[in-house]
Amino acid sequence: MVSKSIHPSAVFRSLLLFVFILLAGCSKTYEDGLQAYEEKDYARALEIWRPLAEGGDAEAQFSLGYMYAQGQGVAADQDIALSWYRRAAENGHAKGQFNLGLAYQRGQSVEKDMKQAIKWFRKSAAGGHTPAMYILGLLSVQGMGMDKDPAAAVQWFEKAAAKGDSRAQLALAMMYLEGLGVEKDIDKAMALMRKSAEQKNLEAIYRLGMMNPARGVDKNSPQAVEKIRKAAELGYAQAQYDLAEMYLKGKNLEKDAKASRAWLEKAAASGMPRAQNDLGYMYLNGIGGEADLEKALKWFKAAAEKDFPKALYALGKLYTQGRGVEQNDRKAFELYKKAAELGDPEAMYAVGYAYSNGQGVEKNDAEGAEWFRRGSEAGHAESQFALGNLYANGFGVSKSSTQAAKWYCLAARQGHPHALEMLIGRDPDNSCGLPKELLDKAREKAGNAPSPEPGAKDHG
Repeated sequence: MVSKSIHPSAVFRSLLLFVFILLAGCSKTYEDGLQAYEEKDYARALEIWRPLAEGGDAEAQFSLGYMYAQGQGVAADQDIALSWYRRAAENGHAKGQFNLGLAYQRGQSVEKDMKQAIKWFRKSAAGGHTPAMYILGLLSVQGMGMDKDPAAAVQWFEKAAAKGDSRAQLALAMMYLEGLGVEKDIDKAMALMRKSAEQKNLEAIYRLGMMNPARGVDKNSPQAVEKIRKAAELGYAQAQYDLAEMYLKGKNLEKDAKASRAWLEKAAASGMPRAQNDLGYMYLNGIGGEADLEKALKWFKAAAEKDFPKALYALGKLYTQGRGVEQNDRKAFELYKKAAELGDPEAMYAVGYAYSNGQGVEKNDAEGAEWFRRGSEAGHAESQFALGNLYANGFGVSKSSTQAAKWYCLAARQGHPHALEMLIGRDPDNSCGLPKELLDKAREKAGNAPSPEPGAKDHG
């Protein structure tokens, strides 16, 4: 029997086919990594995407950047995330370009550079990424990193709105409402706002409820209140806060302090510092339910951590009084000072009082006078009265009857009773312009007028 020989070329072709089949079975695609990612098998997703990313696959590069940014399957590392975003961006990936732009805008893992941010936002927008179009619209209308250009903002918002971006639809609606960069058109504005609201944009739903009659909706109408309620029910914190205020004041709704507290709880839980502060006040004073000092402290602290001035001041008062916390004048002063530096007039008075009386800080009449002055210029009546006292006595300032009368006058105009009494004899011609009946009452008490002193009353 004669055996048949196999040609070497046939053997080589078979071997190549085997290797191809083997490699084909081993190679993984981006979609394989995506499936693993969606199944939350992050280690497997990384294993698949990393070689693809290193080989230049922009989608895989972006995905690796996102996983490092979020700490999915790896320790969170913003620097590594940025390096992958940059590689994706340089490969023309629109989302990578957008995230790289955000990094430059925020100064995150890279030096803040608005010129670079705008460059990458423009590339991303050119690639069709709607968030980039929207942010370019915002930057154009605000003049951040570029000249203010409302007309350019309108163009960017229009592009994003046409692609269905609800934020851009709302922004464009506001431009039409104000006639900013475009001819004013109420009908177009309302149509755009409704489109945005239909996509469950909570701010759009809320704003539809807040439009005034000139804009097609009466903000005091039942329909408007219901739109605000709908936004509140969907979780929009500002709407929840407004609804709480309506219930508390009985404005457009029947007065109901309990319902007010319930809505304020929701707004506070979302992290809104104003709501947290107000909720602390309700718990402190037993409004809408039983008083609860522990919860009051909790919410004041939450708002104070966000540097909300009134919460810092309220917390300072609790330390002054030793309510719910160990009494600590030094801690109270620190809180007052921070609130005062953030512009709170009551806190300015508290800081002035602390310096004038050496309460929680070394006594310093000149510093006290300075803070009373700041409070006075902010329109705080108690500060004006205290500053008048300082000028009347020459504490921390040069003694001046004229200056004393000036500040007593301003405090008296706001109804400060002691300021009226102090003004008697210092302003015989009533250059302050106070009503005669107020002066007559003050003159009756003039014989018992209190002696001027640095502070008008004990603070706290």
